[in-house]
Amino acid sequence: MTPPPGYTDLTWIPPYPSRGPTGSMGPDMSLFPSADTGLVEPPHIATLDELMASHAAVLIKESEDKQILSVLKTNLRDTFRPSLFQWAAVGFPDIYIVQTFTLVVPPICSDGVKRDMFEYVGYCLGMGLGDMIAEIQTKVVGIQFSHSIMGNTLRLHVSKA
Repeated sequence: MTPPPGYTDLTWIPPYPSRGPTGSMGPDMSLFPSADTGLVEPPHIATLDELMASHAAVLIKESEDKQILSVLKTNLRDTFRPSLFQWAAVGFPDIYIVQTFTLVVPPICSDGVKRDMFEYVGYCLGMGLGDMIAEIQTKVVGIQFSHSIMGNTLRLHVSKA
């Protein structure tokens, strides 16, 4: 092929024919799905496998969080006694933190409900946080329990009643 007028042999690049007598000529695009290389799958919104894996991950996370919080339903003596003695050792300051629980609230729980941290703690406990504090309160004398939530952390504190 000869260069068009005004070009020298060093500056002219001949056009790339897209098809030759034996097929496609040009860059090898066989790694990219196209009409030439095979079927192009339609994009999926989601697959059942993806949804099941996501749901399973949320169930596992909720199970872990329920396990973390289970100490508030069982082993109360073992859970709080060491911290209460530490509180006594530092002179009984008000609103002394005796227990913290850090949880990551899933965007949507396994039952399809969106919850904030306060609601999620109640969901994991199977009862409201206020009810749980009231239940713990019945097991101590002269001590007032309270709670606070900062971000993803539940804190339980005590003060003298």
